[in-house]
Amino acid sequence: MLVQRKYLLGLAWMTAIFIIPLPFIQTLNAGLSPIYIGERIPILYGTIAYSWMLLAIYIGTKPKWLDRLIGLPSAYMLHGILSLAAITLAFLHKESVWSSGLIKLTGDWSFDIFIGLSIYSLVFFSGWLTSRVLFLLWIKSQLEHIFKHELSVWLHRLNIVATTLVFIHVLLIPYIRQIKSFMAVFLITTLFVFTTYVISLLPRGRKAKVLTNTQMTPNIHQLQLLTREKLLFSPGDYIFLSFPKISGLKEPHPFSVVNVPNNKNEIVLAIRGDGDFTRMVSGVKQLDLALINGGFGQYQTVINDQKPNRLLLIAGGIGIIPLLSLIDGNASIPINVLYSSHNKENLLYPEKFSEWNNRANFEYTMQVGRFNDDQVLSVLGKNKKNLLVLIGGPTIMGRYWIKKLKKFGLRGSQIYYEEFSW
Repeated sequence: MLVQRKYLLGLAWMTAIFIIPLPFIQTLNAGLSPIYIGERIPILYGTIAYSWMLLAIYIGTKPKWLDRLIGLPSAYMLHGILSLAAITLAFLHKESVWSSGLIKLTGDWSFDIFIGLSIYSLVFFSGWLTSRVLFLLWIKSQLEHIFKHELSVWLHRLNIVATTLVFIHVLLIPYIRQIKSFMAVFLITTLFVFTTYVISLLPRGRKAKVLTNTQMTPNIHQLQLLTREKLLFSPGDYIFLSFPKISGLKEPHPFSVVNVPNNKNEIVLAIRGDGDFTRMVSGVKQLDLALINGGFGQYQTVINDQKPNRLLLIAGGIGIIPLLSLIDGNASIPINVLYSSHNKENLLYPEKFSEWNNRANFEYTMQVGRFNDDQVLSVLGKNKKNLLVLIGGPTIMGRYWIKKLKKFGLRGSQIYYEEFSW
């Protein structure tokens, strides 16, 4: 499955870069008057940029089919890189095509908004980047107390304002309006994306009420929720949680699920208070109304498709959460767990491990401080055929073990890490 996933991810990139802009390019190029042939290339730059911005907006609506295809973390990376590429092409378009009046103003205003949002998003919405550039991560940590979760989400929605200005900008250009085939593609695509976006803003998901809110450690709370409808998630999944009646918690935030789906329609979350949203969760009260959207994630899909003879789960800190339900949901598969944390109090759910230890096909090592290479090598053993390694934890840890496991002789298709840094 992991080989297939890489193929699908490559296909998604090819589609985004080449296929999505193609109808815009072909119709515009075919209908553009010879008078404007000298500006054809920069006009096409602007057209491609617009098609990529529409795609970025669509990805931002979190389509579940796209999550199951390539995973939301990969989709959001595509979203971010496409947005930056679109701004680059928009700059080339802006500097090379002459315009005046309202046409120029709408183009300039939209570009200025995109530039501002790109700088903001590089810090607050690009976990794939901030996890690699420590300076950006430091800036984010310094500003998070000002730009809180809900404010960040609303600022990010200025992308719609900027894209609307581009839409008006195009409609104001007479020689573009005359190209009927292009305008058909332009209007239909814009209408589809904007409709999808508006629908995504409507309160969606399954209503739930809070049964319990328990403090597990000084910085981690367990929420137990009860839904009115059947939950559609798999072991290892995460959901988007919001509280529509609580200020500061109205915008959805992703959290991994502790438990496997059950007939009681219960969902258990363990939430560490890292940001303003997660810290405010500690104040949620019994019977408070919540909305749950999900599940999302690919851990169980990887297991189902790979059909491993043995699982090795490597977890660090709060990264154990999605792996807990995988242990419960795959009892027939031999499982080894290596679970570490910086301190003893953050080694979560020790009672679960004690219970699982009664299984004949389950072994675990739980310790304070990271595992060394020899410890992991000893668990890998000599027979690595049909072994699948799943990793949960901080980005630095995940990338480290992916690199090491490949050196230990595992194929990339035997390792899966769902990076939760976006």
